[in-house]
Amino acid sequence: MEVHLDPTELERWERIDDVIYDMSPSPSTEHQRIVGRLYREISAYLKGKTCEGFTSPFDVYLDGDEARNYVQPDITIVCDPSKLRPQGCIGAPDMVVEVLSPSTAYKDKTVKLRAYRLAGVHEYWIVDPHNQFVEVYRLAESNVFPTVYNNDAVVTVGIFQGLEIDLREIF
Repeated sequence: MEVHLDPTELERWERIDDVIYDMSPSPSTEHQRIVGRLYREISAYLKGKTCEGFTSPFDVYLDGDEARNYVQPDITIVCDPSKLRPQGCIGAPDMVVEVLSPSTAYKDKTVKLRAYRLAGVHEYWIVDPHNQFVEVYRLAESNVFPTVYNNDAVVTVGIFQGLEIDLREIF
């Protein structure tokens, strides 16, 4: 939902291409359940590695500039420790996961996809809890179309060797 208010008047918001987006209402229980399950799978794999995972609310300044594009993905994976600051990630993370909510689905599939591609995010997952499928965009590759996985598939995380996520464990 596009909002023309002072962002300081909003509880949770994002800014993409100078447009402020309200992030209300809070996510549903099912949304948070899926975020938690995915995060546990990814986090277990990352244990002892350089990359780190973060769940929302976690601030990401895509352009490396705190005055520009600002988002709070559901899950953010950062492999370059120099991008981590006390206020969040400065610059493009390596991987982003967005779990669709009715109020954010259009933005996640259009505005954010474009912003993540332009910023240099390597891999972007869009998780649809209602229809139980995952769209995986490997943005570092020239292919602009996602690979779509249904709820009984096993998905290989493209930026990590050996990390596979069984979607039967997620949905």
